[in-house]
This record gives sequence, C-alpha cells and structure tokens, in this order.
Amino acid sequence: MIRTLARFLALPLAEQGRTVEAMVLLLAVRLLLGLLPFRQVLALLRMGPGHGPRGRQSAAEAAQVGRAVARAARHAPFRAVCLQQAFAATLMLRRRGLAATVHLGVAREAPGADLTAHAWSRCGDIPVTGEAAAADFTAVVAFAA
Repeated sequence: MIRTLARFLALPLAEQGRTVEAMVLLLAVRLLLGLLPFRQVLALLRMGPGHGPRGRQSAAEAAQVGRAVARAARHAPFRAVCLQQAFAATLMLRRRGLAATVHLGVAREAPGADLTAHAWSRCGDIPVTGEAAAADFTAVVAFAA
C-alpha cells in the first residue's frame, strides 16, 4: 500500500489528476450500472447509439486517458470491469471535447458454449480501453457520447 502511494505521488501532477478523475468516474459508473437499468444509465450519461465521431481526435490525449483508467482500475478497491472502464474513459474523453464511443461485443468460445461479452472504448479511430481483447469479439452495438 505504501509502495503504491509512493508510486502515485511520484507521478506528474497532471497524471495524478487524471488518475483521481478516472477513479471517481469508475466508482460513479459502477454505482449507476448497479442501481439503474442500462437504458436509464445511457440517458443519464447522455449517450446514444452511434459510431460516428462527435468531436476531435487526439492520440496523445486518448492514450493519457487510457493509462489513467487502467491505473485507476488496477488500484480500485472494487473490481472495475471492462464496461465500467469503457464508460469512464468515454466520459473523460467527452469532458475534453474528444470523440468518444463505447463498443459492446460478444463471442462464443466454442459451438454451444455460453456467450461472453466485452466492452471497449475508442476516441474516433484511436483505441482507448479494452482494445487488446476486442479482436476476439464481434461488435454488436456502439454508444457515442
């Protein structure tokens, strides 16, 4: 715990701020998804179906957001799953005036096996969270911020 805190305090101030922002948003998204129907969560977050970018794209800022969300998810005192990470990243991107989309996908590991799901986020064409695993999933729907 002390080592983690020391590493956090060694980060530049801007990265510390992004990480705290990501942690707060992960918690907020977790609470919303746990308490409300998915449709209401989408309405509260002002997100709707769509793929098109609604804002500018910035690879540097998208990477910073992705790192902050990953760092916060690793150290969160709760399990921050891919859906929470994708929505938190999308909210951070939107706050910065960047294009933001959450993609939901499904996969079947073997014929007759259960479906598994995954969520990832993008800033226009730039991957932000969950992209490494996304190749194994077929995108079903996307929600733009």
